Amino acid sequence: MVGPIAIAFHAEKLHDDRVWKHMYRFASRLTKSDIIATFFIYPFRAQVAGIDITSRVQTVAALGHEIAQHTHFYAGTRIDSGEKVDDLSENNIVQCLSRDFTTLERIGVRPRGFSAGGWLVNRTVCDTLINLGFGYDCSAQFPKPKKLVNSANNFWLRSPGYYSNSRGQILCLPTTCSLGEWFKWGWRVRTEGRLPYQLVYLHDYDLLSLRHRLMLSCLLKMSGRSTKPLANIAGEFRFEEVI
Repeated sequence: MVGPIAIAFHAEKLHDDRVWKHMYRFASRLTKSDIIATFFIYPFRAQVAGIDITSRVQTVAALGHEIAQHTHFYAGTRIDSGEKVDDLSENNIVQCLSRDFTTLERIGVRPRGFSAGGWLVNRTVCDTLINLGFGYDCSAQFPKPKKLVNSANNFWLRSPGYYSNSRGQILCLPTTCSLGEWFKWGWRVRTEGRLPYQLVYLHDYDLLSLRHRLMLSCLLKMSGRSTKPLANIAGEFRFEEVI
């Protein structure tokens, strides 16, 4: 492989004991293999369920992994399939981001990285992330084999770039593909620019599937020493390109 590969978990169901069992096993396995992954935690789902995930998030952090933030911009507490509705009003975006950020801080971690649910990202999201002190955002996507264009609430980037405003800047690191896509076409692509990389993600609940567990095991075996912490990749970039 040419260039580093980063592994990211979009952790939305750590409160589910079945999900946590597999998540803990892989988090421990990664640590034993000297691989640091990034866990984008969405704490609100556990809050709605009335379950405290503090000890589980702290356990992942204690294993040496990076804790980042994952937020969906749903309306209120309607977050389940069939009833969830995105609310991309400025007030709701700011409220959701601030809510999850505060929750993670209370747990004892201060996230520097972010990834949006549904890849929904716009200027309000970026401006709010800058206000909260985030260093990088992985909500932009690397273009897939079919032609895609930017929309008001989605970014497609072939290489990292900085979004800036009068208050600061944030590094936008595009996510290259999902775990399943990596085995179809993602293994062939890398971001463009000075430091090509791959950022491969999966959801924590994907690990309930034997197929996904086997794919992740295979990826870890194939990537080996090519893996690199996402925070370290972010640290390699300087203010070079503005998007």
